[in-house]
Amino acid sequence: MLLLLILALLGSPACWADYISEMYGSRKGTFFCSSEYNGEAVKGIRVSTNGLGIILNIQLQLGDFWDAVQGIPGGRSQELILGPNEYITEIHGTFLLNLKQLIVCTSRPRCASFGKRVGQEFSGFPKEEGEVLKGICGVRGVFGIRGISLKWGQAPTMLDTQGSGYPDWIPADAQSQYGPEK
Repeated sequence: MLLLLILALLGSPACWADYISEMYGSRKGTFFCSSEYNGEAVKGIRVSTNGLGIILNIQLQLGDFWDAVQGIPGGRSQELILGPNEYITEIHGTFLLNLKQLIVCTSRPRCASFGKRVGQEFSGFPKEEGEVLKGICGVRGVFGIRGISLKWGQAPTMLDTQGSGYPDWIPADAQSQYGPEK
């Protein structure tokens, strides 16, 4: 009986307190977390939005595979695939009742924008130098993703990526204030 109680507590929201305390947006809804795959950094992100610009779901590429879709089904998908030794180093966005925009910036540096810039702005950075995005947690509701929390960790290596052949800026809608100066 005690073992069942311990297992129940480990799977409960109380263990998610670290991610919930650093949540951007609403904390009300169904909690989710991406997988963690052998300590791999995120190598790609796919974001789906609806016609109103609400972010419906997010999917991460961890190593060589795509994790489960987190959020609700539907929408139009756009993705950012990272090059060799390229990592996500910051995320900006906006939320109103739901997550409305994500701007994902990498070590290259380049940024991709998903959704529409409406509502309260936020910026997420690693706490320590050399950390990169390893996963996400969040809260989904009936109409899409309501809040997001970022999991940071050390990158495997931080090598020069200048010759990767990827463009500097990949706008999903239009350039934002977070993109590199041209």
